[in-house]
Amino acid sequence: MGVIGIVALLLLSSIGYLLLGDRDAYKYYTGLGSGLAVSEDDQRIAFSYFNNESSAIFTANPDGSDVKRVSNPDHVYHTNPKFSPDGSRILYLSRDNNRIQSLYTANVDGTNPKKISESSQHVSEAVFSDDNETIFFSGTPAEEFQKSEGESQEGYDLFSVKIDGTSMQKLTDRDFYTMESLVFSAEKKEIIFKDFDELNAFNLEDQRVYAADFNGKLPADIFHLTLSPEKNAVAFTTIAEESKDTSLYEYDLFLKDLQNGDTERLTDLNSSVVSPVFFNNKNEILFLEYINWPKDPEEYKLRTVDLETQKVKEVTLEMPELEASNFVMKALDYSINSWSVGLLYTVLLILITIYVVPGKVYLPSFISLSIGMLAIVASFAVAAMVDPWAGIGVGMLAFGLLVCTIIAFLFALALKFYRKGVQK
Repeated sequence: MGVIGIVALLLLSSIGYLLLGDRDAYKYYTGLGSGLAVSEDDQRIAFSYFNNESSAIFTANPDGSDVKRVSNPDHVYHTNPKFSPDGSRILYLSRDNNRIQSLYTANVDGTNPKKISESSQHVSEAVFSDDNETIFFSGTPAEEFQKSEGESQEGYDLFSVKIDGTSMQKLTDRDFYTMESLVFSAEKKEIIFKDFDELNAFNLEDQRVYAADFNGKLPADIFHLTLSPEKNAVAFTTIAEESKDTSLYEYDLFLKDLQNGDTERLTDLNSSVVSPVFFNNKNEILFLEYINWPKDPEEYKLRTVDLETQKVKEVTLEMPELEASNFVMKALDYSINSWSVGLLYTVLLILITIYVVPGKVYLPSFISLSIGMLAIVASFAVAAMVDPWAGIGVGMLAFGLLVCTIIAFLFALALKFYRKGVQK
């Protein structure tokens, strides 16, 4: 009976740790994060890098040398850097434990960091204007962002703010479903952005939102849209044609010439391309290859592609020495998971079958089966009344319970035959 108590205590402790602990996939991840930037003179690139429960912004030479850390997060994630046009400033997003992103600016060497968005806002993307003084960003109320899908009553809108955090203005009041791939066009004085499958432009002079010039000229399912420095071509990612017949779509990089309308495919990597950005003075695009697509944490390789030869090269970053993770906490986090909880639950059922009810070996399995069936019913109720994703989670729990029950039932069956054989 003491063994049963120990296993029961371990099971309850493991369940509590799973429910209350931080299960962030990036907690112990070391590697590149999404979001890239290239300085106006092409002399520096910027990227985010995960290490020891944080993600900092770094800059480097385009060949990966002279890597310098320019932000100092404290258990938060700094991502999506952008250089100011004059190269003196940098902006980035800081994501907290509630997934709320705030907008920060700093000198290009990382000094004088300053939060310039409000705590009540969640910022999804941001870009500099050409005057080095104004930042445009897409945002939504933080409390709305934290609501589950279907509950939120507000969407994304476009804002402007001075680089010192003053003179914030809400430029749109349209509650867009998404507001992605922000691009500032100095020539047309407009902000181009993607809303779901529409490409829109906001005119800074007459404050109007209208369809972007190339809306309808690109595939509907494009992502990571970016304009060339001359604004005569657009790069984007979309589903590779050969992967449409498979269960796992692959996203490659494409380039569309806005003058002659030609589209060419730049990559064929059998993975997924994210965060493309043009160099300004050479005919190349810097991008990230999502090499373990679609798993978490996302693992990236930094690459460039030549727009003329379509030759892809990997950029090896000469990263400085990074802080090691807490070995004990890391081992604990990795050892307590759904598999270990399932194992403890199965062992508990088997021990109860052997010692508690020797005359009714199937009783623990039938009780567990009842709990599993109730969990299945509960999954439909939760999906209908609370959240579909929560319902899926309860359904996966029910499936795990049923698997453990089958194992316990087979053990009970074998135990009954064994006892009969001993009695004979």
